Amino acid sequence: MRIVIIGPWTVVLDNCFVEAGFQCAGCGAWNSTTVDESAGRRQTYVEDCQTCCKPNLLQVQYDTSSQEFFISAALE
Repeated sequence: MRIVIIGPWTVVLDNCFVEAGFQCAGCGAWNSTTVDESAGRRQTYVEDCQTCCKPNLLQVQYDTSSQEFFISAALE
């Protein structure tokens, strides 16, 4: 088990799924999401903000040297 830090979130890897967080590009609210580590080092998908419901285009990148996921959000 590894502990990985994403922004203000601390997450635990378990069976390739990682609990992570992103800040909504529309309202700025922090949202939780799940990243599938087995889907690759670079991922792109859309997830609605849990507060304002605006769709966020999430760019997920995994840095192998630091063993951290970095998520950036932009409005779709």
